[in-house]
Amino acid sequence: MSNVSTDTFNVPELYLLASAFGGNVLFGLPEKQIYQLKGEEVFEQAHNRLIEKGILNGEGKITKSGAIIIQALEYYYQSEKYVRINNLMFGFPSDNEDELVMMVETEEQALYKLFVISKAIVLQLLSEKFPMITREPEEKEKNFLKQELTNKERRETEQLEPGDSMVNLELFHLNEKHREASNPAYYQQWLVFPKEEKLIMVDTVQRKYYHASQYWFLKVLFDEMEFPYKEAK
Repeated sequence: MSNVSTDTFNVPELYLLASAFGGNVLFGLPEKQIYQLKGEEVFEQAHNRLIEKGILNGEGKITKSGAIIIQALEYYYQSEKYVRINNLMFGFPSDNEDELVMMVETEEQALYKLFVISKAIVLQLLSEKFPMITREPEEKEKNFLKQELTNKERRETEQLEPGDSMVNLELFHLNEKHREASNPAYYQQWLVFPKEEKLIMVDTVQRKYYHASQYWFLKVLFDEMEFPYKEAK
């Protein structure tokens, strides 16, 4: 019996699948050229693994289950924006506003799982994985969106080690002409974590530290993930 995982793919396998629709760049993955420089054997092994997984048949042709995976990968490839939340990467199909493509990085820059999943399920998944999303705001958070920390508060915050409680939220808008990290319309990165009763959000590009209201945090998240606000109950 094969011990090859049928729902997890390494980078060469994903690039082989992407070649079905002419995709040479997959957002969030190492560049294809890195593996091409290692020689043909890398992709030959990937091809054999895809056969073992039933993605390709013995003749190297795409199976029905393979077609489903390739379609999901193509949706991901065609997305004009991406959101990364820790090890989860999301693409946005242009012809379906109710679903997202979720690529889960199970091993850093090595192994990935791919899903087409409804936004309602994604919101539920994120709420379970990141309790900060369902955090009860302090009463005074109703009176502000975000407040920049004082120098003293910032120094204290810089000494913190948030650990597993931290959410790394990255936003990429590829349809922007000026693809520079300094352009917030193209790229933003927020580190979000609790500090005692407060919610801290760090703009890593602008190097600004904020005490954020729960409303503002959720607005950033919901706007970028294109969640309907009515589902935030």
